[in-house]
Amino acid sequence: MALASSMVVSAEEEHAWRDPFYRDVITEWGASALQSTGYFDDGATQEDLQEAKLEPFFCTPVHKLTRSTGRARPLVLLATGAFSPIHQGHVDMLLSARRALESNGEHVAGAYLSPSHDRYVSVKLSHEAVPADERLALVHDRISQHDWIMACPWESKWVANPINFTTVLLRLQNHLRRSWDEECEVVLVVGADNSEFARCFVRHGRCVIVARGGCESQLAQVLEDPKMESAIHEKRVIAAPAFPRSIFMSSTKIRAAAAETPAAAESASGRCGGAVRTQAVRRYAVRDDLEWATRRWRESVPRRVLEPALAEFKYSVLKSIQAGLLGAGGPRVTVDLLSHEKQREVARELCVGKVVVSLDTSTPATHRLGISRVFHPFDVQLHSHGIVARPGWPSPQEQVGAIAAKSVVLMDDDIWTGATIDYASALLEGAGIEISRTVSLMSAIEPDKPRPMDLIDLRDLLVGADDSGLVVQDSGGLVTRAPYLPPFVDLGSRASIPPAEVRGLAYRLWSANATFFARTGLRVGDACAAVRQFLHSLGHADGELLSEVCDRYRRRMSELPFAAGAHVHQMLRNPLS
Repeated sequence: MALASSMVVSAEEEHAWRDPFYRDVITEWGASALQSTGYFDDGATQEDLQEAKLEPFFCTPVHKLTRSTGRARPLVLLATGAFSPIHQGHVDMLLSARRALESNGEHVAGAYLSPSHDRYVSVKLSHEAVPADERLALVHDRISQHDWIMACPWESKWVANPINFTTVLLRLQNHLRRSWDEECEVVLVVGADNSEFARCFVRHGRCVIVARGGCESQLAQVLEDPKMESAIHEKRVIAAPAFPRSIFMSSTKIRAAAAETPAAAESASGRCGGAVRTQAVRRYAVRDDLEWATRRWRESVPRRVLEPALAEFKYSVLKSIQAGLLGAGGPRVTVDLLSHEKQREVARELCVGKVVVSLDTSTPATHRLGISRVFHPFDVQLHSHGIVARPGWPSPQEQVGAIAAKSVVLMDDDIWTGATIDYASALLEGAGIEISRTVSLMSAIEPDKPRPMDLIDLRDLLVGADDSGLVVQDSGGLVTRAPYLPPFVDLGSRASIPPAEVRGLAYRLWSANATFFARTGLRVGDACAAVRQFLHSLGHADGELLSEVCDRYRRRMSELPFAAGAHVHQMLRNPLS
């Protein structure tokens, strides 16, 4: 589509000139080449671009990235697109690019798929558009068996409007250089139907064009352009062959085929259909363990200040969870408060005349076994990647070795998936310790109630409370605790919050934390050690007020960058996506 007038060209040129990639396109081919190279006026202000470059927002997982054993600069692949739906061709495109680069002796540390913003997809696909959270879930499912490919949610979830792929690349590269390896370089991977995008790398940066069936002329046009000769000679722009199994595969074809069979369409989109609509959601459980988890703060915060602040925090959190659960419509959900004190009473009674080994650190026991499932921060967190000692505890084997008993009662606050209790049972039995009984405290205090749709501890939602947060492991192997809030923890997978309600709930929870800490005056250094370590990794110092930390994330939940708007009608191309 040609630009409408010289005035439009001038406006686009002025905006595009801020982008170092599109500045080179203008210099070599003029503003008339902008749209064919993927550019659109995304409404970004100079402040937006500075935020993207200078203040990276932590929301991108890095756990699958690997460093080279030699001196090769780590390369990280990036593919953007709607991924509606993702298919094998998208994965094969990354595989082909990796092979091409590694055949040159280079090290590919990993790869990212970055799904497009919902506004882009809604304009491009209209009624076929699938929300970002569903597309991200499909991406995670597709790449789960690949130990080097991850999904980055920043473009789809943490900006206000669609943005240029060049900004996605710049932000990812800056983020990884700050948080992972300062020498890494992000390489764009595109299908041959988008060969023109490679012109953005005429002077700097790198791009791999992967062949696709029927796109030979687009690829040849770029590779045979004399102005691209230097970039091709320096291997900053390279071509890679397609995989035969996916050379003609596209999301468009998959959507067309799925549309012919409604059941297949539902499967292709990743929607659960009737299973979700007919689910009998009855109750949601929240364990009230704030008094135990804040006992350390009572030494420094006056009771007349702490007690009202905790009461307000609890009220705000419960109302926020209720609103988040009801926001999507559907069955009515009641939020039940589980009594932590009743669980402690049951635990005390169990300890009379018995040796009780508890996996819960907040209830009485003869011995405590500090083990936990461990996750990756910023990931979808549908499944843990192992079980480890809780941060600050000895190894599980050392803990079991300290238990001098032949028979024990094994206890936990709840038994949800059974993974942790099974692991503990195997540890104890392997040490010759018999388990006479297994107890779930949640079941013990409410034996006649049905299992809730999910269960969360109230302390997890209060940043830095004792033993709070999700146990996570960073790329260097350090085990810490991340506050149980987005962007660190996915409340959709970890707390069964409807995806469309997650950011709104996150805003309210960060607000509740900011209010609590404004009243109490607590600082990062007052957080429990494991949460403090995690906050340090994000650049927060011990002297920083927790109210300011929480308020920063509260604002980020609503004041998303790139809020000026975008001319999405100019983006209707890129058929691979």
